[in-house]
Amino acid sequence: MIISRSMIIFAAFGIGLFLSALHFGGLWLTVRMLPRCKRPRLFFWSSYLGRYGITLWGFSQVMGYGPLPFVSAFLGFYLLRTFALANHCGMGLLEFARVKRSQWK
Repeated sequence: MIISRSMIIFAAFGIGLFLSALHFGGLWLTVRMLPRCKRPRLFFWSSYLGRYGITLWGFSQVMGYGPLPFVSAFLGFYLLRTFALANHCGMGLLEFARVKRSQWK
């Protein structure tokens, strides 16, 4: 099977979504587990380094295919982050885009 350029770009978008879910899901778990840890500093730093290590490794793998797949992966990462943040704040995505920083709760 021949892999076309558009297939690589769509796959990179999916990889960006997956990396975003891993990164921000890990952050959510870290924040929930932190008060119950015996060694919170160790837990925080190991979670931080693990999340960023996996995320940066994933983006570096996508960069091997060129700049357009990297932009596609970054777009997937950013859109899932924005969508999750808008849902967490109890707003629609379009309402969230119009809120000024001074109006945040």
